[in-house]
Amino acid sequence: MTDATELAVWRRARRQLFVPVDIVLLGLAVAFAAGLRVPPALQYVPFALGLVIFGLPHGALDHLVPARLAGRRATLRTVAPVVGLYLVLGAAVAVLWVVSPIVAFVFFIALTWFHWGQGDAFASARRSGDRLGRPRAIGFPLLRGALPMVVPLIAFPASYATVLGATTRAFGGSAPAGTLASGIRISLAAGMVALVVIVTLLDARARRGISGGRRAWLGDLAEVALLVFFFATVPPVLAVGLYFALWHSLRHIVRLSLLDPALTGPLEAGRWGRVLVRFTAQAAPVTGIALLILVGLFVALVPRTVATPIDPLGIYLVLISALTLPHAVIVAMMDRAQAGRRRVVSWRSAW
Repeated sequence: MTDATELAVWRRARRQLFVPVDIVLLGLAVAFAAGLRVPPALQYVPFALGLVIFGLPHGALDHLVPARLAGRRATLRTVAPVVGLYLVLGAAVAVLWVVSPIVAFVFFIALTWFHWGQGDAFASARRSGDRLGRPRAIGFPLLRGALPMVVPLIAFPASYATVLGATTRAFGGSAPAGTLASGIRISLAAGMVALVVIVTLLDARARRGISGGRRAWLGDLAEVALLVFFFATVPPVLAVGLYFALWHSLRHIVRLSLLDPALTGPLEAGRWGRVLVRFTAQAAPVTGIALLILVGLFVALVPRTVATPIDPLGIYLVLISALTLPHAVIVAMMDRAQAGRRRVVSWRSAW
């Protein structure tokens, strides 16, 4: 696929996939700002659907990435290192949860911050056809990862503590008593404002004089404003569940699909239904294995009498944390292999 064609696919994806998601998130933000209330049980629905739609499956093709980056068919030689990476790093995260649940939770938040910022940075650069040169390459993902991780902490500190308790309870841990002090929340908010201003100015400078640069800058600024509004008004469990599936995962699925030679035609024609059907079919086996592991964790860790309705979500997040570390490593290698080039290079160069 040529550089121009890939750029056209990303821009088509923005118009036909990402903008509709923006509209949904904006509508929900407005509704909650106006006083909408949703029963807690319904707030878990996006996470539940994410088990089989976009969310959990979006990393289920990692074992095919090395071969597709190199433009070859997957073999045992290309798949085995990825499987080994998942086993080693996933086990390390699981051990951390057993040894220190609080540390594991903080690590999970930091890792997710990095990984979600990482995904947004790549998608932004690809659809605008530019590069994330330093220091923008640091500031942009730092800001984008902070939006879903820090803004809910500022706006809904009690909900953050609830999720912390749900993830640590199964391992004998407990959330720290008390709520987040108002002074800390003010400091976090001031830090977020400063980060938005700095990154926005860096983006404006980096795109000055570039064809379409102003439009791309305004598009990124609009996304930041939308996400701040969304995470500041929508309950965190609902907001993060929707963001994970419809924002982060969907962008990664488009990225993976661009590496699949069988999807060149559908992508160029904007046949997203076919793209998503093929992706789902390919991701189904690994997704099924992950679901079996989740069931095993649930049986082993959740008490016979569930303390709160959020406890099952806590176990799901523990599984996600174990999968996120190797997945983030694979994505970082993809970034390195594809950095500054519109063509795909060999997987060996990513190491």
